[in-house]
Amino acid sequence: MKYLYRILLVILTMTLLHASEKRAFVWVDDDNYWPAIYRGPDGKPAGIFNDIMTELFSRLDIPLKKAVYPWKRAQQMVKEGQADGMITMYTQSRQAFTRATEPIWNIGETLFFRRDNPHGCKILRIQSFDDMKGLTLVELQGAGWPQEEYAAHGIKKVIWVPNVESALNIIAKRRADLFMMFNLNALRILVQKRAQHATLSEGYQDIVAITPHFTSLPFRLLIRKDSPFVKRIDEINRILETMKHDGTYQRIRRKYSGITPPL
Repeated sequence: MKYLYRILLVILTMTLLHASEKRAFVWVDDDNYWPAIYRGPDGKPAGIFNDIMTELFSRLDIPLKKAVYPWKRAQQMVKEGQADGMITMYTQSRQAFTRATEPIWNIGETLFFRRDNPHGCKILRIQSFDDMKGLTLVELQGAGWPQEEYAAHGIKKVIWVPNVESALNIIAKRRADLFMMFNLNALRILVQKRAQHATLSEGYQDIVAITPHFTSLPFRLLIRKDSPFVKRIDEINRILETMKHDGTYQRIRRKYSGITPPL
């Protein structure tokens, strides 16, 4: 009988260990960063990052629990231990509580301004953050990379707003000179605003984007340092590399190609 109990105890222990290994990875991210990651019509995460994460964790054989929130809240959830990870830039402040994978996707950042801005000639010559000094910028709350860059380059005239819509409103109303944003996301919202807001239609018509991109940023999966999944970063990197060479990334790129809305 004692022998039977021991066998049952071993089986129970192995079952519990297996169950713990199958704990879902909790991923939270931005609800309004189309087409990289956003809230779909069904309320669930959608976009490029969602496609990558779904395939990645299927290959890892790890359940994936995912949700999108306002960006500032999503970051706080990771920091406070309510989620395992998020996809974003690996800034100095985020290095304090996360570890990063290899880049998952590169995001192009573009500068938006009104074509009738009195500082238009200066804006068109911008090639670095130092060139932005003296201008009033508008930026999203929780945007860690721009915040660090602005501080490092002595840029203090920044208006912080909760979302892209608010930022474009401020540019349209001439309350700020410049807005730096993921071009596909900002262009899509700009097109919608031009159609929906008659009172500011002239201001929106005057907003233009500088080409080419101001910069291209590597977005990575950041995993909280005390998450049990942080020990699998090397494995995650190997799978990401495989996905980049076996046609997975090419398929995702094709899916989202040609989506830039016309201005």
